[in-house]
Amino acid sequence: MAHQDNYRLLVEKLDQFIRKYYINQLIRGALYSVGLIVFLFLGMSLLEHYFYFSSGVRRALFFSFIGVSGLALFQLVLLPLLHYFRLGKTISHEQAATIIGSHFADVKDKLLNVLQLKHQSDNIADKDLIMASVNQKTEEIKLIPFKSAINLSENRKYLRYALPPLLLFLILLFTGMIRDSSFRLLHSGQEFLKPAPFHFMIEEDDLSVVQFEDFPLSVKIEGDQLPNEVFINVDNVEYRLTKEAPDVFTYRFSNVQKNTEFRLFAGEVRSKEFELEVKKKPNVTGFEVKLDYPGYIGRKDEALNSVGDLVVPMGTKIDWIFNAENTDNIFIQFAGQNRLEVKRFSDDLFTFKKQAMKDEPYKLYISNQYLPKGDSISYSITVIPDLYPNINAEKFIDSTDNKLLYFAGEANDDYGLLSLSFNYRIKKAGGKQGELQTIKLRKPDTKQIRFDHLFDLHELALQPGDEVNYYFEVFDNDAVNGNKSARTNFMVYAMPTVEEFKAMADKNNDQIKSDLQKALEESRRIQEEMKKMREKLLQEKDLDWQNRKELEKLVERQKELEKMIEEAKQNFEENLKKSRGVPRNR
Repeated sequence: MAHQDNYRLLVEKLDQFIRKYYINQLIRGALYSVGLIVFLFLGMSLLEHYFYFSSGVRRALFFSFIGVSGLALFQLVLLPLLHYFRLGKTISHEQAATIIGSHFADVKDKLLNVLQLKHQSDNIADKDLIMASVNQKTEEIKLIPFKSAINLSENRKYLRYALPPLLLFLILLFTGMIRDSSFRLLHSGQEFLKPAPFHFMIEEDDLSVVQFEDFPLSVKIEGDQLPNEVFINVDNVEYRLTKEAPDVFTYRFSNVQKNTEFRLFAGEVRSKEFELEVKKKPNVTGFEVKLDYPGYIGRKDEALNSVGDLVVPMGTKIDWIFNAENTDNIFIQFAGQNRLEVKRFSDDLFTFKKQAMKDEPYKLYISNQYLPKGDSISYSITVIPDLYPNINAEKFIDSTDNKLLYFAGEANDDYGLLSLSFNYRIKKAGGKQGELQTIKLRKPDTKQIRFDHLFDLHELALQPGDEVNYYFEVFDNDAVNGNKSARTNFMVYAMPTVEEFKAMADKNNDQIKSDLQKALEESRRIQEEMKKMREKLLQEKDLDWQNRKELEKLVERQKELEKMIEEAKQNFEENLKKSRGVPRNR
């Protein structure tokens, strides 16, 4: 087992040598890298100082420097560091033995022979003799310090590659010679202006304009010399600026629709590149209005395009769908109310729903992050109300029976009728109100109906002093506000009181007596004249024309008398009939 311990110690010493070998490479590579990187940066800074390159050339130089520096650091620093931690491919024990042998000549052959014998012993069964030889040779060289083959202090000679460029860089940097050029190289993406006898002054914070609007650009010149003309390059087209004062020039961008880059120049002096930023204007490109009409009006639903002023029936449900661009928010405000947010349901689509119940103007407010106030658009909603229905009826009384009432009427509505009824209430002579009685007439099925009705008062068994109030009533089909009604004027039928019956009977009887008295007097006169006519006829044998005429007149008067008597009789009978009840006007 002793020979195995000797060999293991030998391998450990070789591994220690290999790690020191890579530390030596790391130190040397770091010095080389510092020298190379500082030299390259110093050279670029001096070139930039004298030639003042454009941003494109500076960018190319800077990224070339980054590439070369990165490659140098990878090869000279990173790889030795990885090998030190045994990452990647490292030198073998045999290679390490060769390096050690270059410092210890009497060790090289023995060390290589030990490694070779060890490898041979791993491939044969009987290896005791070989291992004995390995142990003997290992004993001979185990006291030799392999790590001393590498002297790290020898790397001091490589400081001449790193220190001079580094010192020169620091001197130039602190003296300010390459300070500005180094700054420009480190910020190669920016554009820097070469010092000139004058320069252009613009308020860059104000370089923004609302989309589709004009932007007035004001340029102020500062410097020892002032140019007489200043030009602007916009989209590779040159324009002359307007001279407002010796040191002030202006230019107007018209109808700006997108971000615009521009550059100013006068003679050989050029400005850096500026950008006029466009604030996207919120805009409603179009909208659809869906109208859901109340079902009872029988009107088919509609969809309108970009119609904001609406005229709709009351109760219509309105659904706006706005198509907007560059818009973050849309608010809608109705008269006398707070603003309401329009709901967004996709990138460019917004929706809002409302039921129209009255006339009202409304306004849309459109905004985005750049224009929080944005624009506003005004529209109006005009509501067509559901009108009250109309009804009228005409009364006819039977000439033979005043308790039979006939009615003929007409009812109509703007959208449709729901029901038609005849209503009456009996008020007793003592003042007690009866219940309202309703008789449903035929149900209307159109907007207009003609109707008739017979009201037989005999069926009510009215007593003296009773009253009947009656009217017709119609309801419309308004499903939004509730069914509205209209009535005819109240009509009244009144039974006379007992006292009125007596007074009417007395009055009628007096009239009948007077008529009979006149008839009797007329009868006596006719009889007297008839008597005279007979006496005259007895004296005259023949009737002449005049006598015939007189006789005819007496006959006519006789007929009239009979008629008067018949009328008195009829009046008497009528008086008896009316004693059962008569209507009173109200």
